[in-house]
Amino acid sequence: LGLDRRITNRCINLAAQCKKLKIDITTFMIASDPYLQAFVTEFTEMNNGKAYFATLDNLGSFIFKDFESGKRKTLY
Repeated sequence: LGLDRRITNRCINLAAQCKKLKIDITTFMIASDPYLQAFVTEFTEMNNGKAYFATLDNLGSFIFKDFESGKRKTLY
């Protein structure tokens, strides 16, 4: 189970290329799948971007990760 590593590796490589070109990526994720969460985390760390996580149960509250500053907080 999980994600296709060939596809996710390609995405991670593109995130690194964007970082070299100084292109920041912000990702919004509305799902609770642990495989997807791990991928989005890895992708965001590779790009030093930002990721917003929410679930279908609670769209009003989400977790914000800023990998540039290393901060993590829950916003309501």
